[in-house]
Amino acid sequence: MKIGYRLILFLFAAFILGIFAWAIFAPKEEISTRIYKTLKEQEKVADLSFKDVTFEEVLAGTRYWQLKAKNAMVNKSTNVATLKDVKGIFYKNGKAVLHFLSPAALWDMQKKEIYLDKPIGYDSSLEKKIASMRKKDKSTVSVFTLPRLYKGGVGAWFEARNLSWKLDDKKMLCTGGIILNKGEATGYADKLQGDVALEKVLLEGNPRIEIASPHSGPITVEAKILEVITPQDLIKFIGNVRINYKDSQAQSDNASYMTRTEKIELEGNASARQEENIITGKRLTVGVKDGKIAVAGKGKVVISEEKLNGAKD
Repeated sequence: MKIGYRLILFLFAAFILGIFAWAIFAPKEEISTRIYKTLKEQEKVADLSFKDVTFEEVLAGTRYWQLKAKNAMVNKSTNVATLKDVKGIFYKNGKAVLHFLSPAALWDMQKKEIYLDKPIGYDSSLEKKIASMRKKDKSTVSVFTLPRLYKGGVGAWFEARNLSWKLDDKKMLCTGGIILNKGEATGYADKLQGDVALEKVLLEGNPRIEIASPHSGPITVEAKILEVITPQDLIKFIGNVRINYKDSQAQSDNASYMTRTEKIELEGNASARQEENIITGKRLTVGVKDGKIAVAGKGKVVISEEKLNGAKD
């Protein structure tokens, strides 16, 4: 009897764990698929339909976004609106900071979330240039481009496979293959999250950045999380940082790279290896232009025996 009772408990626990595992690891429905699936459903159940309509999210006198669509349908029972041929604006602190175009969008009025299919986003300074900047071929990745040097937010734009926004955190989210360009630095990741002004951007999911260097060839930097702070022209590498270039490797707990100085600063258990020589210190600096490593403060350099013998000869 006890064995049967234990077996039932075990099977029940396995069933519950299986449900949780499925919820976590089951493939999520892509944004584009969800949008067009809902569009098709709305044609049969929509309560209201509009042409050349404008929707806005305004709370406590603060405007967050505006969507203009050539065609839109609203289902009052599900509180979902679907839109076609969308032109919109995201606002930050009441100021228009990001314009965007999208062939289709979904607005969940209850959850206060927006989903965009294949959006093109840009700041107002690029309004007349964006048509010529768009890629001609259909890419399988989402590309975000930030100015090398910050100039009051001018110059940021993107062409993405998908994009979502939530009022809860007021953040944009893009999933799938991500490429982020900032000057000589090119970042790669599975997920991008940032504010609508693209002033603070996080790259997660196997993130890495390749920095072009005329002396050492590309410098690759990997970390658990990459954070780009655009107004400071700063890229932060958080957790388990690894740097590889030419015949050198370096590692640390955290690191930062400034496009203005073109130097990578490593902090926390910092160490580097150049050929057979080992350098350690509280803080190391790798110069992107020349590939040289410098120690700030107290440090230690271990030179290989072969190098020492060569020096004696």
